[in-house]
Amino acid sequence: MKIIMRTLLLLSALLFTACGGGGSIDTINNSEADTAITCHESPATGILRKKVGKSNIAFQNFNNEQTILVENIEENTIPSIAGTSYNSSLLYNLLHSSYYWASETREENNLNQYASPQTMINDLAYTKDRWSFAISPSSYNQLISQKSEGLGFACTSVTKGCHITRVRLDSPADKVGLQRGDIILTLNGLAGTWENVILLAQQRKPIAFKIERENQIIQVCSCKVTPREYSYKVIKTKIVKSPNNTTVGYLQFDSFMGGDEIINQLNQAFQEFKDASINKLVIDLRYNGGGAVSIASELLNKLTTSHTSDLQFTLAWNSDYASNNHPYNFQNDPHAIELEQILFLTTANSASASELVINAMKPYLAAEDVVTIGDKTHGKPVGMSGIAGNYYYYFLINFVVKNSLGFYDYFQGLPVTSGCDIEDDFFHVRGDVNESMLKAALTYIDIGSCQ
Repeated sequence: MKIIMRTLLLLSALLFTACGGGGSIDTINNSEADTAITCHESPATGILRKKVGKSNIAFQNFNNEQTILVENIEENTIPSIAGTSYNSSLLYNLLHSSYYWASETREENNLNQYASPQTMINDLAYTKDRWSFAISPSSYNQLISQKSEGLGFACTSVTKGCHITRVRLDSPADKVGLQRGDIILTLNGLAGTWENVILLAQQRKPIAFKIERENQIIQVCSCKVTPREYSYKVIKTKIVKSPNNTTVGYLQFDSFMGGDEIINQLNQAFQEFKDASINKLVIDLRYNGGGAVSIASELLNKLTTSHTSDLQFTLAWNSDYASNNHPYNFQNDPHAIELEQILFLTTANSASASELVINAMKPYLAAEDVVTIGDKTHGKPVGMSGIAGNYYYYFLINFVVKNSLGFYDYFQGLPVTSGCDIEDDFFHVRGDVNESMLKAALTYIDIGSCQ
């Protein structure tokens, strides 16, 4: 048995396998057949984009979308590893010792009834625990390396095609120019249905896309992209202007899961902000499900220059393991900037390390200067340290995460700032000043209100 030397708040992976679909595909490294997207104006009326208020009459309910098929650890869908066994006694002992809710874990004499570790966890874990999981070492290593395979986008079925809602940074789809808001009309001449996306991606051959794109005009575009193994990024930056011409930094931050590569991306991002002399920053965490607390601490270090050595947050274990409690303090960072205002873009998919950063900054800025826009967050003020057993890594909730004031009870999610309930806008690229959530943030900077 060994401890996995990475303390996590959430290990929830949108694998985007086969365009976000189920099942794995063989690795393809040859991208020579890919062609960048080209567009031309279309006489089409853009009927797929007709809107009534904030809803779109052509679309199915996004809350019920089938399209981002996720190996979502948070929802306990990790499959068993065929042909392997696990150390049921080890897992049982962990649930009754270092598990944060060990005192709430019921006794069980018949461990043989649990065919997989996840089955035991689901049955014995505390009712409030939605997150503890077991995972294979290979899946874990893929998650922390910022690697995946497939095409790197997700889409949702519409009346005529499949509407792209997410594109992973530096994925094959991103590199040819597919973007959020595009509607897939055909693939290799077949109808742009979700089923055809999955079918063709699993064939592991180049796919010719025909899409509809609406900016100021309706365009029809084409490109070709090959599903394959790829490395991706989780950070993108932009310098934008508010309507009153205030210079604002925009940080798209999609995951705290990784290592030095994320730190390098953060350093580059904040050097850009520093060079632009910004003091107001929008941090887009709308799909960031969390990751390593050490990276959350690194991000916090970059958000202020005036609180060196002050407490950021504390990992607090159960009373029998209180010796493991660990405080994180602000450290000097050469890329840090002194921010007057931070505006977070969040949804129910913003979890754990994302929530930690928001909660940790609240004691250090006025309420009107730590702004949350979009929808309330997931609600996970807890985290875990992994234990390696045979064939599995076990990640059980070990601690709660308290800010410098000792607050952590946001199991129902962190609420948005009053008046800043803004629907996610699937019709604009993230970072576009016309995208609804960023637009609301820029409005708030100017007038102190989202609308």
